[in-house]
Amino acid sequence: MVRWVSNSVRRLNTGYYNYLILFLVILFAFRPYDKGIAYLAIWKTVFTITLFTALFNCKHRYKVKIIAAVFAVPTFVFSWLELAYTSEVTFILNVVFTLGFLWVCTASILYDVIMNAKVTLETLKGVVCAYFMFAFFFAYLYYLIEFLLPGSFNLLVRDVSFVTYSRNLSQMMYFSFITLLTIGFGDITPLRDIAQSCVIMEGIVGQFYVAILVARIVSVYSMYAIYADRKFFARMKKTHSGKK
Repeated sequence: MVRWVSNSVRRLNTGYYNYLILFLVILFAFRPYDKGIAYLAIWKTVFTITLFTALFNCKHRYKVKIIAAVFAVPTFVFSWLELAYTSEVTFILNVVFTLGFLWVCTASILYDVIMNAKVTLETLKGVVCAYFMFAFFFAYLYYLIEFLLPGSFNLLVRDVSFVTYSRNLSQMMYFSFITLLTIGFGDITPLRDIAQSCVIMEGIVGQFYVAILVARIVSVYSMYAIYADRKFFARMKKTHSGKK
């Protein structure tokens, strides 16, 4: 048992995206719902861990880390400030900085994945992380739109409590993922023009994300396989010539 735990911890520490995948899944699975301030505080703790994991435990260039940190620090501050001091300004700043951070980190991860010359397990983990972060980005975008323009979405349950709006965020996360996956149950629908445009944009991203990245991964893998085969045959030819 102890060996299994130590091996699991060792595997988590060997990759750039292991921890990020773990916390992104937890962040979605236990989204805030409407279970009170204590539950929301626990969720924000996981969100904070995810925030700094995406910043420090992923493969970013130095300049990208600086830009991401510029968004990460205010996101951390305003996210927790919401629980103690609730105001429209705090709420909007929190969501805006969160959107900026998610955009920078997602773009950096995608760049690393696309520019990678070899297809490895780490590459596939990066693809999954970027997919989750895309969904979270659009969830917070819908969250902001609904706050600025109430009634932009036909929600299952409308959270009118200005203290948390946790139910609204949970529904936006759910809606964002089913839109990205192009499932479309129709239980939550966009009503205003801006909401509809953003939903269409996410649907397009969901379609092309899989198509483009799969094509890229297959092409890189094919080139690497051809290169490996050429090296193998060249080595065999050299060995055969040496024997003669």
